[in-house]
Amino acid sequence: MKRVGDDGARDPRDVPDAELPVAGTRASETAEPRRERPRHHDRERKTGERDRDGFARTRHAAVIVFCSTMRRAIPFAAAALTALAAWLSFGVIGIDTPAGARIAALPVDPLHIAIAVAAAAAVWWRTRESRRGAAAVLPLLLVLLPWLPFRVPAAFLAWSGALVTIVWLAVGATFASQRFDRRHMTIFVNRATMGMVATIAAVVFGLSAWALSAVIPGGDEPHYLVITQSLLYDGDLQIENNHARGDYHAYFAGELRPDVIRRGRNGQVYSIHAPGVSALVAPAFALGGYPAAVAFLVLVSAAAIALAWWLAARVTGSATAALFGVASVALSAPYLLHTFTVYPDGPASAVVLTGFWALLRTDWEKTDGGWRRWFLHGLALALLPWMHTRFAVLAGTLGGLVLVRLARTTNASGKGVAFLIAPALSAFAWVAFFVVVYGTPDPSAPYGGSIQSAFAYVPDGAGGLLFDQGFGLLATAPVLLFAFAGFTRARRLALEWLIVAIPYLLAVTSFAMWWAGWAAPARFFVPVLLPLAIPAACAWQAIGDRATRATAVAALVVTCWITIVLVTGGGGRLAFHTRNEAGATAAPWLEWADPLVDLSSGLPAFVPLPAGTGLSSRVTAAKTGFVAVLPWAACLGIAWLGLRYAARRRLRDAGRLGAATTLAYGVAAMAAPSAVWALARAQPVTPGSGQMDVLRRAASGPVVAIDLERRRRISRDELPSRIRVAGVVPRPAGRGRLDRPLFSLARVPAGEYRVTARGSAAAGWLMTGIGNDQFALVTEPVSRYLAGVRVAFPVDVRAIVVRGDEDARQQVDTIEVAPVRVLRTREKLSDEVALHAVRYASATVFFLDDRSFPEPGAFWVGGARRSTIVVAPDRPGAVRFDVRNAPVENAVTIDAGALHRELRLAAGEAQQVEVPLDPARGAVLVRITSSTGFRPSAIDPKSRDGRFLGVMVRLE
Repeated sequence: MKRVGDDGARDPRDVPDAELPVAGTRASETAEPRRERPRHHDRERKTGERDRDGFARTRHAAVIVFCSTMRRAIPFAAAALTALAAWLSFGVIGIDTPAGARIAALPVDPLHIAIAVAAAAAVWWRTRESRRGAAAVLPLLLVLLPWLPFRVPAAFLAWSGALVTIVWLAVGATFASQRFDRRHMTIFVNRATMGMVATIAAVVFGLSAWALSAVIPGGDEPHYLVITQSLLYDGDLQIENNHARGDYHAYFAGELRPDVIRRGRNGQVYSIHAPGVSALVAPAFALGGYPAAVAFLVLVSAAAIALAWWLAARVTGSATAALFGVASVALSAPYLLHTFTVYPDGPASAVVLTGFWALLRTDWEKTDGGWRRWFLHGLALALLPWMHTRFAVLAGTLGGLVLVRLARTTNASGKGVAFLIAPALSAFAWVAFFVVVYGTPDPSAPYGGSIQSAFAYVPDGAGGLLFDQGFGLLATAPVLLFAFAGFTRARRLALEWLIVAIPYLLAVTSFAMWWAGWAAPARFFVPVLLPLAIPAACAWQAIGDRATRATAVAALVVTCWITIVLVTGGGGRLAFHTRNEAGATAAPWLEWADPLVDLSSGLPAFVPLPAGTGLSSRVTAAKTGFVAVLPWAACLGIAWLGLRYAARRRLRDAGRLGAATTLAYGVAAMAAPSAVWALARAQPVTPGSGQMDVLRRAASGPVVAIDLERRRRISRDELPSRIRVAGVVPRPAGRGRLDRPLFSLARVPAGEYRVTARGSAAAGWLMTGIGNDQFALVTEPVSRYLAGVRVAFPVDVRAIVVRGDEDARQQVDTIEVAPVRVLRTREKLSDEVALHAVRYASATVFFLDDRSFPEPGAFWVGGARRSTIVVAPDRPGAVRFDVRNAPVENAVTIDAGALHRELRLAAGEAQQVEVPLDPARGAVLVRITSSTGFRPSAIDPKSRDGRFLGVMVRLE
């Protein structure tokens, strides 16, 4: 092989070409023997610079063959890593409490193995020609960390739960980026593109509403809808009769009391909630009820997103940057979760965006003297105070800015008058409304002067609205950090946004309940959120280095992942939550993402604890919250700086850059909570939930159980004996009775368990059930619990909850739950989870839904509903149901295995039905359907029971 120096002379150490076969080259491409290759001056110059003596170093043929072999092995290594990571992703890890060892359960059924093999085959096929793409799978090394066969830090265990899905999402995005070529993509700024953006947004918002249909409407939504019904049915805002009639049962299953603090001057009940959004959805509700109202809100939000894209494209001149801007907002959980819920914040965000459109329009249309469009802008802002009193601040600041900007345009006076007509009339009518209804012009009159607000609350409220793990804007949508960074490229827009947002945010963060009750993240921030799509687009356009652009994409991926988790995870229970009145308020999605590690204690939390005075608890929450923010800011900043340094020198292709980005921020995401745990001296490992996951996995199908630290296999029969979940009983903080449970273990698989108490004395009573309600399956003195009490569940249950009286709370130190036997999937009557369980005289009934109403002596099945229960009798044999009808004619159906009974019952009629047991399981699954029902409050004026009841069932 010819080697040349700077002078063109041949290196005498070279081997002739004919004596050195080149691996991986076809014969037709190999040079003829004894024939020199043509000299190229650029090759000679670069080759000659490799060595100081003017000649290139000679490489042995063995080295070349070895390197070629290694390159051929890269696709197989990437495929092997993918297969292993995929298989481990399906596994679960628990902690052996007595020994502290990690116990793993890995599925070995054909389906999971096939998925792992398919993933490996896809990676091999993708990397077999372009070996550079193999670097994209390197982030899967994070999945291996919890499975290392020695003791590992708690942060490593975070990758053992559903959190690994974000690693797979990042790997998929990296592979996609290698195929993506922006040079071949052209996006035009026209109406067709706006229509496409609106259509995609409407589909995403609509699917999200459908996914969360089981939990909405909730919070204050039914109260807004009752106002809608009052407007439609009665033509007024007096809601007492609507609640009495139970109009809300058309969309809300529970009992809803009027949300009122102060009655009107005429003695009538008016809701504390503003009627604006209720009137806005009234036409749609009249056409199709609650679903039509949701569809209308979805369309309004989609149109607002299309407008945001168009404004961002006009400001930046880049349709691609505008797409990033609107995606940052539209796909964020704070905005998306308010696009279909009946709250005023989503529509208010669209109205505020039209105000910023007016500000931009004063520049774009300076010489246009027309006034009609300015009348429409004023009309939009006039709606804000009617949606919520706090929006009056937004209307005032936006209106003032528009008037200032209009002064520099043609026909400024005509435009200004047209702009002010609607807001002036609206303001007069708004104040008059309070005078007429409450006798005072004070907008706080509906609250009876009981608004809990103080400027001293602002630090906690501001920190929480931005950084709180469950309610914070940036904690649930980190990509919006680029929106604030983009203000440096749109300074006038930044100034105008701050003038509008700061007074409003000061008002809402000074409110004691800045998290807005039962709500989605950052609800109070949403009205000023949509305009941030414009600076986010500016930030994307201004990014000049590959590392920062990769960081922006990673932030968008994380934001989308969090939104997907909130919408689809946990049956919808993750999207909305409120303050925990029993302790720290953790974001529900964190426990869902990884039950083995207490991620919530490693992230900022600003919701005050239910202890101390209102001010002291908020001061403490603000201090601890900001202390937790600092490690996260430092670790993420260091990761970004390191990524920028590496991207300039070594990360030349998209695959390596994407992998490095994922690994850098993955390491930062482990270092930050570790620092927070150390500062708080917290115990991050929560063995209880992880152990239940191991039992659940072992019961679901064929698995292999492994003791990771002792590196030995565990038999299925030995596995339950390795599981122990113990909890320390919290001591009461003061005198008086406490209703908080002594012990709670969530998501318990079907089987038999032993509950044992440990304490200094045997005084008091303990009650074990599956919910924090008044029903208990086992009620025994503490002396019995010292020896262990057994409870059995024929289906999975929501939790094991142990409560006690005052003596037990004082004397019991710890409570331990140990499995005796876990039912396999084929042994269970249902895969559903029991939400309630009641012990009756001869049997225990497990309720698998909320469509029944359990009572101490019997239970009601909801009217016009189908409810599923599991009955576990004390003795073998058939179970007799005493079915008593509501005071209306009814058709009742009972299905249990082969049994199918249809009952035609007159008002108040009773019949008995014998239900045979499943002999293999000693229990029976029963489905009861009631075609109609009644409301006790409609029959007895003195009753406040607004439930819609169908048929009562008593077990004999």
